[in-house]
Amino acid sequence: MKDRADIPWYKQLHWQIFLGLIAALIYGLTVRQVVGVAEAEAYRVPFDFIGDLFIRLLKLIIIPLILTSVVTGIQSLKEPAELGRVGLITMTYYMLTTLVAVSLGLLVVNLLKPGKGLNLSISGEAELTPTPLRDVFLGIVPENIFGALASGQMLPTIFFAIVLGLAILMAGERVTLVRKLFVEANHLVFMVTDWVMATAPLGVAALFVGTLLNPELVDVGAFFEDMGVYMLSVLGGLGLHSVIVLPLLLIFVARVHPLRYAIALAPALLTAFSTASSSATYPLTRDCVTARAGVDEKAADFVLPLGATINMDGTALYEGVAAVFIANALGIDLSFTQQVIIVLTATLAAIGAAGVPSAGLVTMIIVLESVGLPGAGYALIVAVDRVLDMARTTVNVWGDSVGAAVVGRFVGDAGEDASADA
Repeated sequence: MKDRADIPWYKQLHWQIFLGLIAALIYGLTVRQVVGVAEAEAYRVPFDFIGDLFIRLLKLIIIPLILTSVVTGIQSLKEPAELGRVGLITMTYYMLTTLVAVSLGLLVVNLLKPGKGLNLSISGEAELTPTPLRDVFLGIVPENIFGALASGQMLPTIFFAIVLGLAILMAGERVTLVRKLFVEANHLVFMVTDWVMATAPLGVAALFVGTLLNPELVDVGAFFEDMGVYMLSVLGGLGLHSVIVLPLLLIFVARVHPLRYAIALAPALLTAFSTASSSATYPLTRDCVTARAGVDEKAADFVLPLGATINMDGTALYEGVAAVFIANALGIDLSFTQQVIIVLTATLAAIGAAGVPSAGLVTMIIVLESVGLPGAGYALIVAVDRVLDMARTTVNVWGDSVGAAVVGRFVGDAGEDASADA
């Protein structure tokens, strides 16, 4: 799952996925050209099997990943006595900015409507049943957590994981063994996730072949045109969030000059873009925030490590846009209630999205499943994911850094280097 800089490029996961997609594109277009669109479906059968198997592997790890990642992330907070006002401000900032990011993404994608008119069908497509908004919020609190875990219900699982993590945090040293159990379990789940993601080049290629050989995909050019609009929707949403929403927080809450702050953060943002990993960027992010931008170290040391784990504005925005694009491509109109579910799920799922490359693709399944969309819809977005991964990771790091300045406003000086002139 992790791409390391000290191994050859051809052994790095994102390059393997890219090469697999190129091979799938060549094969799919060749088959369409040679045998025709109508006869091409017979050639997709073995690829559908491989793709479905890969999606099942992803679904296999989702519940353990959510449970252990969220609990571990929450319990890794500072001691309860140290949380107080700083912790409340930080968590409020995380939740509000993520909610705004997802809502902004949904606004953009509903305006641009990528995928409308494609009307594709995908293996495993489910009939969506409208759910009253009241039941959506009631459903967050499970009547039986074991039933929710067994049936793969995402929102109740995330809610329970947050509550359990908070309980472990508040219990402190009395539950040291339980704390260690979840940390070690999280390591094991990440190991299994690494194994599953090692099959991603083959699984993703198979899914993409299945998409290209879909008999309902008559016009490949129109499909790629819609992919371009989808990318524009994601990048547009990320741009609005990072250039308008977050700078406004810097100006009116942190009292910091946004341009100067961005210049101070430039090395960290460029590193985040190139590595697509907020966790790998953390040491440089801290240095830029404290040494270059002058943010209070206490605020930075609280906000940044936590943000690298659970604050994923860009990832949540991307997942919301991707879910609507997939629904559009399948000819499914998502109701207002279903889009509310997407907002809630993408916001909460971001807590379980570890800051490593391609984690957003894993948690994407959570959002799709929450509104009854097939996991195989993943195939429609994966071809362009690497570029979007780099962009959304940059926004994640920018969001963490802005959060440090906002919190720093309340625990100390935000720094003279980046402060706005009075």
